[in-house]
Amino acid sequence: RQGAGTQLCLPALCMALTAATVTYWRGRGRCEPLRVVLACGGVRFVGNYLEKKADMDALKASGKMEYDQVPLVEADGLNLVQGTPTAVYLAQGCGLWPEMPKEQYICGHILAATQDARGPLVSFPFHLDEQRCLEELQSPKGLLGRFAPRWEALLGEGKPYFLGATPSLADCAVYEVLDFVRHVYGEERLKALFGAFPLLLAHHDRVLGLGHMREWRDVGRKEAFLDWPEYAASVRATLGF
Repeated sequence: RQGAGTQLCLPALCMALTAATVTYWRGRGRCEPLRVVLACGGVRFVGNYLEKKADMDALKASGKMEYDQVPLVEADGLNLVQGTPTAVYLAQGCGLWPEMPKEQYICGHILAATQDARGPLVSFPFHLDEQRCLEELQSPKGLLGRFAPRWEALLGEGKPYFLGATPSLADCAVYEVLDFVRHVYGEERLKALFGAFPLLLAHHDRVLGLGHMREWRDVGRKEAFLDWPEYAASVRATLGF
């Protein structure tokens, strides 16, 4: 399995995932980190998009969702739910999960940190207040105040990726957070906000070259996603509020 970009290989835990179906709304939300893992791993996936309450009701009736929550990823005959174990499973199937426990821990704590760091961005489509979102990102406990300095330090000593020469789930997760900032504020604002973190900016560009990540960002996402207000409206309609 190989996308248009860099070939990935962590053979000890590579399960050769070749296809997946991803069910979520037409936006980033809590699903985009999973799509990014698949795209960076070169795995082609089909989007199944929720648009109205009947879609969610039918999905619940199907029995595919263990906890009646999305995102749902169908792969290898499994119905994968809950973000963290799904991300790990997909990373294993994409050659993006390390073999050694220490490196698995590094991937795990970086993934958990990204889930906290991206919180204000997940909320953004539901209030559309760019200044409020920016203040939350720049707060001492936010993306720029707490998490970016740690990630910049972890990339020190000339490492191209968090584990060294080989990309992993950690790289996908951090890339997605910066890409989310880019999606909300644009390329130039991303560079300005992360001007104090040149290693993270270089890392962002590097991960974009993995698999078919660039194709998903520049083509697939634009075809699939709604504008922020329409996305928020579809979520509310599907959930019945």
